[in-house]
Amino acid sequence: MVAQPWTLLCSLLLSFLAWTTDGFTHQLQVVSKNAIRMASSTEIASNDSSPTGDNGMLKISVALTREQGKNNKLQKALDEHQGIEMMPMSLNAMEMPCIEHAPGDDQSTLVDILSTDKIQEYDYVVITSPEAARVLAASIQESTADRLGDDVQVAAVGKATAKTLEKLGLSVDFVPSQATGETLASELPPIGDNNNNDGPTRILYPASAKAKNDIQEGLMARNTNDTVIFEFTRLNTYDTVSATFNDEQLSLIDDIDVVCFGSPSSVTAWLDNVDRARGFTELSDEEKRMMGPDGNGNVLAACIGTTSARACLESGRWHAADIYYPKVDPGVENWAWSTAQAVGDVVERKFWEESYAD
Repeated sequence: MVAQPWTLLCSLLLSFLAWTTDGFTHQLQVVSKNAIRMASSTEIASNDSSPTGDNGMLKISVALTREQGKNNKLQKALDEHQGIEMMPMSLNAMEMPCIEHAPGDDQSTLVDILSTDKIQEYDYVVITSPEAARVLAASIQESTADRLGDDVQVAAVGKATAKTLEKLGLSVDFVPSQATGETLASELPPIGDNNNNDGPTRILYPASAKAKNDIQEGLMARNTNDTVIFEFTRLNTYDTVSATFNDEQLSLIDDIDVVCFGSPSSVTAWLDNVDRARGFTELSDEEKRMMGPDGNGNVLAACIGTTSARACLESGRWHAADIYYPKVDPGVENWAWSTAQAVGDVVERKFWEESYAD
């Protein structure tokens, strides 16, 4: 078959994207020897399930899975992504929230601490997500205090969380060099002198009930038999629960090409909804893993960072090469790059499918 002009442009563009994103390609060696790709972004449109856009071009559909109303930053990054604009296709990005937030068992305890002098017993409040930042700010408003204690410092896991805290009127005293719990735990400076004469540094950690224990474990590992450097109090102030798709959303699953995951919880929720849509709910986990791409809805996964990418891989329902994520600096901008790389690969696959069909 003679290649049409748009297919030649597509091939050149994909080669360019592969070259420019080569430094981002990453391998999850902790989990698998197979490479999990990292890359790109997308543009957001309406919930339209037709195979082509209004201009008759190939249409690629992308699902945005953060909570309702919290996909705007990724949408903006995709709208402005030059690589997406150059591709010979129409991008249809739709909001399909996979998670919802609910109050945690310890949210009232946080309010009580903030309402009394107990907050002064802590040296740091550690915040590891924008949602945890919002819960902290809401708890301050709900308490009898109008701010954190004068001597209490705030540590944020990364730039996005720090920016949310600052927008909510809370100053940030520490951000680690990499936006991971492990790095925060290894780099957080103790309060007081090097000899620990002021006693241990006390940490208050208001977090999701599903948050890992990596920060606590990392800080406790810095203690020795002779010296307690850190003391740690965790409060499960909110929980992340799976959102159940309505009938319209379930019907759209078969039209999605790429799904953007911002947390392991959203990965789990997507798979739960795929199971409902395709009648897999009675199958065992092993039977679902044996299905290959059919078991995930035949979608590529574009993840915000390593944790979500690992959740996709460990589910057993994606091939490693179908998972895209930023190697460094997880956040919306690089998440958009990861999505764009996935979109480019979908365009390439569909081009060759069309070529062989002809």
